[in-house]
Amino acid sequence: NSHIDAYIKKDANGDPVLDDDGNPVWVAKAISDGLVSLGGEISPDGKVFWGWEPLAYNDLGVPYGDPNSPRIPTSNDVDRDGDGKPDSWPEGWYNANLKKHVWPGALRQGSSNADLESFFVVDDRSNQEFKYYPFPEDSTRLGLGIEIECRYYQWSNPLAEDVIFLIYKVTNKSTKDLNEVVFGMWGDPHIGGPSNWRDDLSYFDEEMNMVYAWDEDGKSDVAGRKPGYFGYIFLESPGNPHDGIDNDGDGMVDESRNNGIDDDGDWDPETDDVGIDGLPNTGDTGEDDGLPTAGNAYDIRQPGEPNFEWTDLDESDMIGLTSFAAPNFGGNNRISKDHYIYTTYMTPGQFDSLSADVAGDNIFLYGSGNFTLKAGEARRFSIALLVGDGFDDLTLNAKTARQIYDTNYQFAKPPEKPTLTAVPGNEKVTLYWDDIAESSWDPISKEYDFEGYVLYRSTDPSFLDQQNITDVNGSRFLFEPHTTETGGWAKWDLINEYEGPSEIPYADRGVAYHLGNNTGLVHSFVDSNNVINGQRYYYAICSYDHGNKVLGIGPSESSKTITLNPETNEIFLDINTASVIPREPAAGYSSGYVADYDTISTLKRIAGFGTGDFAFEILDPMAIEDTNTFEITFDVNPIRYSIEDLSPIIETRLIKENVFITLKKNRLNATRFILKNSSGTVMTQGQDYLLFPEAGQVVVTDTLNSNIKDGEEVTFEYTHYALWESRHLNNEEANPVIDGIKIYVKGEPLSLNHEKSKWIEGSTGNYAVTVGPFDGKASNMRPGDYEIRWFNNDDAYTDTLNNTMPFEIWNVTPGLVPFKERIVLLDYLTRNKKWDMGEDVALLEIDPKTQLTWLISFAKPGNATVNHPIGGDGYYIATNRPFTSADIYQYETQASAINPEMATNELGDIRVIPNPYVVTNVLEPLDRQNPRDRGPRKVYFDKLPNECTIRIYTTTGELVKEITHNSAFDDGQESWDLTTKDNFPIAFGVYIYHIDAGELGEKIGRLAVIK
Repeated sequence: NSHIDAYIKKDANGDPVLDDDGNPVWVAKAISDGLVSLGGEISPDGKVFWGWEPLAYNDLGVPYGDPNSPRIPTSNDVDRDGDGKPDSWPEGWYNANLKKHVWPGALRQGSSNADLESFFVVDDRSNQEFKYYPFPEDSTRLGLGIEIECRYYQWSNPLAEDVIFLIYKVTNKSTKDLNEVVFGMWGDPHIGGPSNWRDDLSYFDEEMNMVYAWDEDGKSDVAGRKPGYFGYIFLESPGNPHDGIDNDGDGMVDESRNNGIDDDGDWDPETDDVGIDGLPNTGDTGEDDGLPTAGNAYDIRQPGEPNFEWTDLDESDMIGLTSFAAPNFGGNNRISKDHYIYTTYMTPGQFDSLSADVAGDNIFLYGSGNFTLKAGEARRFSIALLVGDGFDDLTLNAKTARQIYDTNYQFAKPPEKPTLTAVPGNEKVTLYWDDIAESSWDPISKEYDFEGYVLYRSTDPSFLDQQNITDVNGSRFLFEPHTTETGGWAKWDLINEYEGPSEIPYADRGVAYHLGNNTGLVHSFVDSNNVINGQRYYYAICSYDHGNKVLGIGPSESSKTITLNPETNEIFLDINTASVIPREPAAGYSSGYVADYDTISTLKRIAGFGTGDFAFEILDPMAIEDTNTFEITFDVNPIRYSIEDLSPIIETRLIKENVFITLKKNRLNATRFILKNSSGTVMTQGQDYLLFPEAGQVVVTDTLNSNIKDGEEVTFEYTHYALWESRHLNNEEANPVIDGIKIYVKGEPLSLNHEKSKWIEGSTGNYAVTVGPFDGKASNMRPGDYEIRWFNNDDAYTDTLNNTMPFEIWNVTPGLVPFKERIVLLDYLTRNKKWDMGEDVALLEIDPKTQLTWLISFAKPGNATVNHPIGGDGYYIATNRPFTSADIYQYETQASAINPEMATNELGDIRVIPNPYVVTNVLEPLDRQNPRDRGPRKVYFDKLPNECTIRIYTTTGELVKEITHNSAFDDGQESWDLTTKDNFPIAFGVYIYHIDAGELGEKIGRLAVIK
């Protein structure tokens, strides 16, 4: 770059040189992005940043990010604020065909190439350092008129987890062609940490197009941690479709991603004719038209069909890496020295020899050029950032990076990540997660290949202390699962043909993933293995698949990402991770529970007469809501059940015409759904709005004669099914946790309950009674409970054949009004038209057809003396009955609470840990900003009331610190960093603490500090 302003090119006579269209040719070697160590270049008045700035949208209004979010859009972001879209995504990523907000994937809508992708766009319009005007009609926009679309990919697969792919698509948005363009990259590695730059060694591997660096003395800024290797590999260079040369040697000349031609002929109408959104069966532009459809160059939401133009890596005549240098930083070798850097190190064809003998502060400079970037054209270049435990690990990671690039960034994908919840307890942590991973479809192997779950625990948010399984090179490669109290791995897998070490070892690593021991799946776990109160633990529950032997794809495991801001100590957790500190609950704490309906059951039968059993497991007491009612309903063919949370949810949202609103919950009960407009008037479903209860979506379309205005704020009130059509009827633990509670259901097939079928207490009769289906056919069984009621007269009941008997049989099924059954006497012994000992009777059903159901036989009681029944005696016949659509149950929950009397009695249990404090505490966190330094000191008070004031005094009565404790009911812990009220470290000695809990009482104690 030159610090001379851009100018119009002139010939030898001083006349302007014109292009083919008669326009003057401008000359500008490059425009600096102005990066320096402490930030970018700025204008002399300090008001304008001269460099790349992020864009929220382009000139056509296509959105790139949410201007109200401080975070770069990421593919795994979630909706935390309840507005119906992930927080970092812009509103304009809504897809009308899919009826939701979707990720603008490079290959297809709604899907990232990788396990994790970030996306942003920058341009250089604010670079006013040079008087070059790329947009003649707008003198306020300077720079080169360049826009860069940036996509960063990362996979969690062990082969690729140490690689980040950086893909840049550079577009000339101006009206002027750019000639002799060079794309470049500046890197300044400090191996071992920000302060560890003086002893770095570097090398360039020209065969692999890889530069790498390592630390000479093997020491880092973090005490005891040996630094690894760091490198970049150059993967994709810009193409030059204008020079008539086969630059990449693939047999094609001047192939391009902008020429409307399938240059390599790999577009397949059978599989690729899916339309401009890259997705089949959406009916969008180009789908099933028999022709390849290119993406929209100006709209990231329209990537185009596979294997054509920008979705095909081969359709670019790549010029390759044309320069490389790695000089020492300092002097002119700094990026603010634009002209020197560009002319000295980025001239095409210049590859500096790099010696690995002399350590120093090396910088990396890549270059790829020259080529022409015409107005409106785009080029792409890609690199991969690599780290490795050692040289062998680094080069194997580079090999994997090249393989992933060669397959168009299509790589093994793990199952979906489960959502993890962690519940702190006293020297334990309860964890539970959902089952979404179990229905994951693998787009590479085209199968449902979920295999199991594995749990990791660490005191380090990076989990690096658990990466203990090495490959054949001795490099740390796989993470070791957490262990249970019994010493086994916290790993649970399907019971199938996949177990033990995988038959598909990782390429070049000599190690295979362990698929589990056919333990069966679980969805909750209580960790009590050496769990210390007050210690912060990080957990991750990862799903994994079994790989595909035919394709040679090894098992893949979902990522575990926890980001810690060292400045603010703010923790960003992925959905399958948790951060938790075990603790005692507050004084007087009583856990939430399922209320008893009566002395027999917690369930209230509303209707039906199924006889299955229900059980509840409390996993998260603080999630239990107070006096909340849930209703269990059943359906049949097959038998399944749903649980509706009868507590209404209320949401307020803005209506946007033709845009589907996705509510916080799905599986709604349409009969209880209410929508009110801004004035509180209840709107009519089907007339003012459309409701899709299963998806939990509402839309106001322009085809409705709606009373809801576009942009109007409305209120939704609804109930939802927290559990939908579960088929778990054998006490499986697979049901999701509902408000902190997991339900177990045991269904029963229709059969006689032999245990409950017996003479009613107080009866004198002792006949041996046998009950079974008539003719032994199961189809003759009927659900119901019955009583045989004896009388003292022989003609108490007369059947349809005028046979008499001394008893009646009543249907006494719980939930039904008792009624007398029809009976038929099988008078085959004496044929005297009356019942005699030894003769059978059968129940007669006439609706819907005449049929004999249960057969009842009476016999002498073996060797015992026969006691004939007398009036008032009864025999109870019980059946086990399956649930039917008539069955409805309800249960009610009670929230956790504080019992004041208990709290007062427990004040004496308050303690300080550790006491005495001697030099340090094992629970003290690291200093994330200064890894070489110790973190803040820490003691904690335990078993506190949930609301109290802690005052610490010297032995002379001087107030040292006042701490206000206000916590959840299950949190009786408060820490103190051993500083005064003025934030000075305290001196060693003995201190007095006073706990003031108001009406509950107080506690006074002593604390010793030894430094």
